[in-house]
Amino acid sequence: MVDKILWEYLGELPEQKTAWCRWFHHLSGWLRFNTFYTYYLEIEGERAKSLECTTPCAHGCPRQIVEISPYDIEAVCPLGEVDPVQLKFRDILIYSLRRDTLHQAICVSLKIDRPSGNIWREFGNTWYIGDYCDGAKIHCSIYLTYRTATLPETISSLCRLHQEPFMLMAPTRRGLAPEVQELLDKNSSVLFSMEAELSLQPDGSFVSSRRVHDTEDSARF
Repeated sequence: MVDKILWEYLGELPEQKTAWCRWFHHLSGWLRFNTFYTYYLEIEGERAKSLECTTPCAHGCPRQIVEISPYDIEAVCPLGEVDPVQLKFRDILIYSLRRDTLHQAICVSLKIDRPSGNIWREFGNTWYIGDYCDGAKIHCSIYLTYRTATLPETISSLCRLHQEPFMLMAPTRRGLAPEVQELLDKNSSVLFSMEAELSLQPDGSFVSSRRVHDTEDSARF
């Protein structure tokens, strides 16, 4: 999928927020970066104090941000082993994912019935975003998580919570071990990979490559 770079990065970003220079570094080569930034990122009222270091070395410690002035900002190696990196003021501003807006766009594109009042209920690192209905009958509850590193724990928790089938949306299928897939299968539930299924359009909407739920083909999501 052309948007693989987005979903993989969101799956690696625990709080879905970071400094502008990191968003730009990871996503600026992606065709839809400007669309994503316009619709789905918002500026926070804070600045980064440190940044991950991209210089290969044996230590891997973060660089410290030194603000000499708004026009003179550096990312400094705390060990002094490499030269400082010059930054612009915008580079250190924290931008976060507009989750509510993104969740709503996903619900619209996949025809998911949103919760009453459009309130997304959070369960740890997972959001209940609505139900997929077949006429008046609820087919399954829909959840969304960004943390692929904790997929086994998330799926186990949802299986304990639900007697009925559910769908969990995640950026990728990374971390889905065979035993975790067995848990889903026993509950007739599905992991929906956004990387494989959702494409961002120029107007900020999403297009899915298939239906949210199909009882005959659910195992192939």
